Amino acid sequence: MHCVATAAPLPPDEVDLYVAPAADVRELPRGVPVIAWGTAGALRGAFLAGCDDFLREPWAPEELASRALAVLARARHRYEFPWGEVSFDGEALLTPGGSAALTRLESIILRALLRDRGSPVPREALCLLATGGPGEARSRAIDMHVACIRRKVRAVAPAAGRFIACVRRQGYMIP
Repeated sequence: MHCVATAAPLPPDEVDLYVAPAADVRELPRGVPVIAWGTAGALRGAFLAGCDDFLREPWAPEELASRALAVLARARHRYEFPWGEVSFDGEALLTPGGSAALTRLESIILRALLRDRGSPVPREALCLLATGGPGEARSRAIDMHVACIRRKVRAVAPAAGRFIACVRRQGYMIP
């Protein structure tokens, strides 16, 4: 693992992972995993800004190395299905039939569903992940994001079928 410290972020095609102060996460180019660092009070804002992991001050180089390896492993993870493999390139979903551009929230929701594949993920948990706070009990925002994900997956992988199932009174899941 090589580390380079720069005043300005390097282009995404030259970097596997950014490590930045929590206040700078919004300024980084999208498509590359980010580990933010800062005080405990900066944690929530860093995750809402899109970081993949957070180091609370004070932190040791060994902790950074361990977290960096874990973030990179998750970022490169591929998911096997009978109709083909699914992976991510930043926020883009890659399938055998092509790629689909996902929004940041769609990417967060889909990654959570893939991580817990085979088990229902409650709408409330998806809302908390996507927005950083509890959602309105009657809000249909998560349902709308799931509908968009389904539509985008169907466009690039018709053999995927329904892909995301709704489990009544439990949430959503990918079988």
